[in-house]
Amino acid sequence: MGAKTVIAIDLGASSGRLIGVTLQDGKLDMKEIYRFPNEGIHAGDRFYTDVLHIFHEIITGLRKANQELESIDAIGLDTWGVDFAMLDGADEMVGNPFHYRDDQSSGMIEEAEHIFGKGVLFEETGVQDMWYNTVYQLLGLKKRNPRILRDGRTFLMIPDVLGFLLTGQKNIEYTSAATTQMYDVKKKDWSEKILKELGMDRSVFPKVLMTGEVKGYLSPVVAQLIGREGQAPVPLIAAAQHDSASAAHAVPAETEDYIFINSGTWSIIGSIIDEPVITREVFEQNYSNEGAAYGKIKLVNTIMGMWLVQELRKSWERKGKDTDYGFLLDAAAKAKPFTAFLDVDDELFIAPVDMETAIRQYCEKTGQEPPKGQGEFYRTVIESLAFQYRQAIHDLEAITGKRMDTVHFLGGAVRDRLFCQFIANATGKKVVAGPIEATAVGNAMVQLKSLGCISDEKENARILRATFEIADYMPQDTKVWDEKFEQYRKITKK
Repeated sequence: MGAKTVIAIDLGASSGRLIGVTLQDGKLDMKEIYRFPNEGIHAGDRFYTDVLHIFHEIITGLRKANQELESIDAIGLDTWGVDFAMLDGADEMVGNPFHYRDDQSSGMIEEAEHIFGKGVLFEETGVQDMWYNTVYQLLGLKKRNPRILRDGRTFLMIPDVLGFLLTGQKNIEYTSAATTQMYDVKKKDWSEKILKELGMDRSVFPKVLMTGEVKGYLSPVVAQLIGREGQAPVPLIAAAQHDSASAAHAVPAETEDYIFINSGTWSIIGSIIDEPVITREVFEQNYSNEGAAYGKIKLVNTIMGMWLVQELRKSWERKGKDTDYGFLLDAAAKAKPFTAFLDVDDELFIAPVDMETAIRQYCEKTGQEPPKGQGEFYRTVIESLAFQYRQAIHDLEAITGKRMDTVHFLGGAVRDRLFCQFIANATGKKVVAGPIEATAVGNAMVQLKSLGCISDEKENARILRATFEIADYMPQDTKVWDEKFEQYRKITKK
């Protein structure tokens, strides 16, 4: 088979990008075509996702790709999970979709317990109770502005809204649906019980496609906008649309049993399994059964990730301080170790006005001396994240009954060698770091398999290892890290 080129549209919490990926002779060639900022929009008392701006930027990127690439054989989309929009009877959006950090879901976990009973949503869907889940957004919306739901005739997740704008077809991909806490991962279908209690008609929810199916073809209008009128229609493939599911599909694992950590704004830590594990232990340990590519399950814990670092940099930028990553990594390497310990999931860190102030406040309320300089702040965050990973891995191994010796570390934080080493030190496990662009890579690998270029997971791993620089980190100073972990647990009450 000759070379095939696909476009991975990868939308994160702070930016979006279109990456051209060509598979030839067993290796990938990746080219970033276009990048654009993608942040939520505060307007009045609400916090929105500007989906039409995102669509405009995608069209701009596809036009550029059509000019720069020799061919485009397929396109795939991935985004964050849980967020959605409603279309009315004329297939027009009922208002702008809300961002999951909007506060309308505040208090809705408690509201859901009154409606369903404690833990029932988990038992029904396998998905953990998280304040931002789609079901809680819907409950908040129903209470605050029921008109949107009353006028809505089609429910679509954000990547599916964009897919509809690109193709005119209405459907939802499996890994996106599984983030809603309304989809039964055992039956692979919407939960009739939950929809009934929410007062939502089953007809509002379109067909759920399995990963790798064709969502549709670029519409004639879109083809004209990007300069492809008269050319062969381009399929939009249902990539693993939840970004962490795409990232998990880019693990270059040579064995079946492993732990992966996808480190972005959030840290997603877990393992890929064939069937959901819906037990009291899983619920109490805060693990969740989310959709993984091709109908599998990601048994994962979601931890506040590099959000703290991102917000620290914003804080320092406002104060005129150096925010270059090279400077920060060097400062962290030279900083005093174990200055303070943070529970990175503490409510102080969810959406602070100033992250440096929030960390100081956390240290004060836990009786710790706050970090003193940028290096100490950065180091405190990554040490604490490494310890939180250790705790999550301990819980995962208890749930699965398996001890796994390797942690696959994915995403942009792979560039931080100090962080990679800290994870190895804290967990006592070998850390395999890479690829960096895991989400876009996993997106592309699904498309290439759908085009018949990849046969199975072993070939998937061979291609990834042949293409990317994968670095190994072995544990060091484990006695010291074991002692400090006990201090971390005492202070954070883990």
